Amino acid sequence: MNKTTYVTVNQKDHLKAALRLTGSKGFMEDARAVAAYAPGAEGEADSMKAVAVFECFRGGRAELHLGCTPGNQLTLEFIQALVLMAFHPKTFNLDRVMARIPFWNATAQIAALKVGFQFEYRDRYSVIGGEDGIVMSLDRSSIIEQQATAGPHADENPDLVSDE
Repeated sequence: MNKTTYVTVNQKDHLKAALRLTGSKGFMEDARAVAAYAPGAEGEADSMKAVAVFECFRGGRAELHLGCTPGNQLTLEFIQALVLMAFHPKTFNLDRVMARIPFWNATAQIAALKVGFQFEYRDRYSVIGGEDGIVMSLDRSSIIEQQATAGPHADENPDLVSDE
């Protein structure tokens, strides 16, 4: 079975990987990383597919940064897992998540929209390299509304944004 594992231990190593994968110059002291690993072949170590960083926790809100290893793209599964962690009372227990996605990364924007993120605004020169970022947000209340209106099989949609 090809099951992704989500890891929240080894924060120092995962934050270091996130710096490299996101191109960020640094994260706030409150930063917490979540890494996604694909199972390795028989006798081989699992390989990191992506890492997310939640930071700037304030008033029930946090910023979310995403980075993928070469050859991988964000999947709907990964973003859904992050949303669950963001709003779950035993993990981050947030009310709102904000994400700034490079304007050219339509794959990530579509994956975010599929789980309920809303477009907020285009922020000029706001991502690494001086490119524009698309700021998107997701509120706990919109997730609750989605679940109430989704129907019995909404969580069985296996569509991935991309797995390669």
